[in-house]
Amino acid sequence: MSAEPAAINAHAEVLRSDARALTACAERLRAIEVGLEAAGAAPHWLRASVSAHLAACAAAAADLEAAAQRLRHYADRAAPRLPGSHPGRPDADPVSREAD
Repeated sequence: MSAEPAAINAHAEVLRSDARALTACAERLRAIEVGLEAAGAAPHWLRASVSAHLAACAAAAADLEAAAQRLRHYADRAAPRLPGSHPGRPDADPVSREAD
């Protein structure tokens, strides 16, 4: 990946798009789960499988969104600075070093 802020932000947008797709998938699975519960005829293993996939989609969407936010933060830090600014100073960085 390029260290250019525009390229970094483009990668972040791809991750956000993927997160939105997984969120939509989780919503569809939630509707299926409700339908299976209402019908009461679906086997337990099917309901459990749908529930597990729903949780996996939700977790992956959250992870991708977090990664996108971190990439945006990285892009901000990689952007050219005005003379006299100190991008590497830890006290000037509002986001935890653990997020890097």
